[in-house]
Amino acid sequence: MKAPENWKDLCEHLTGMFGIDVDLNGVLFLVGIRERGLTFQNFSKEEKLNLINLGSCTLYHEMGLIEVSGKDADGWPVFRQKALAPVIAEELKVKTLQDCAIRYFKKVFDGEN
Repeated sequence: MKAPENWKDLCEHLTGMFGIDVDLNGVLFLVGIRERGLTFQNFSKEEKLNLINLGSCTLYHEMGLIEVSGKDADGWPVFRQKALAPVIAEELKVKTLQDCAIRYFKKVFDGEN
């Protein structure tokens, strides 16, 4: 399967795969599910937020901004900031996460991850 090349195509592809409208939080949620080795199912609001957070941390880790420093008692990865990150505008954060998500799912669809 050819990996989507841009944000719009990625969202449309994931929407088709999972039958839900996918936006940035939806993509982060799916990354979190994948990183935890879970299947698509009903989650509580707290579980969804934890999975979205894991998704964003995973993408920031791919960028080299944070690193995994271990696991907590429940087996969730614990991340820590590698260096002082510059304060960036929300628009740039969103664009950065979108670009990282495209790269992440390209690896997934290409069988590298």
